[in-house]
Amino acid sequence: MKTIGGKFFSALCLAGIFLTIPFYRMIEAHSPTDWAAPVKEKKVKNPIPNNKESRSRGQIIYMGKCAICHGFKGDGRGEMSKSLDTPPGAFTDRHMMKEMTDGELFWKITTGKGPMPSYQKELTNIERWDLVNFIRSLAKTE
Repeated sequence: MKTIGGKFFSALCLAGIFLTIPFYRMIEAHSPTDWAAPVKEKKVKNPIPNNKESRSRGQIIYMGKCAICHGFKGDGRGEMSKSLDTPPGAFTDRHMMKEMTDGELFWKITTGKGPMPSYQKELTNIERWDLVNFIRSLAKTE
């Protein structure tokens, strides 16, 4: 009887752990700085088609402005990432990228927070949407 109870308790604990992983990853996608876009911004649709031309333009911007922190592969391991208190997001994390809308990515690129600069004045709207399209492609490569 004690063995069955012990096995049941172990199974229950394991189930609890596995059931919480998706929720933890969803929270992690918007953390470690609790940086969530306003609901209105999350609903904004990308007006630029996600095609080869847009991704190519976005890649040029990414390599010049983002790769130093987010990494050339988008894995969050850029040259500057080790010196930051807040680690850069890993765009290769499919789950994280699935949780974030294009509008949310655009808003984060636009507003910035902490070590992440705002690109509202430095990049046009089209350039920021091209960057969103390229960033989306990074989750598909790993």
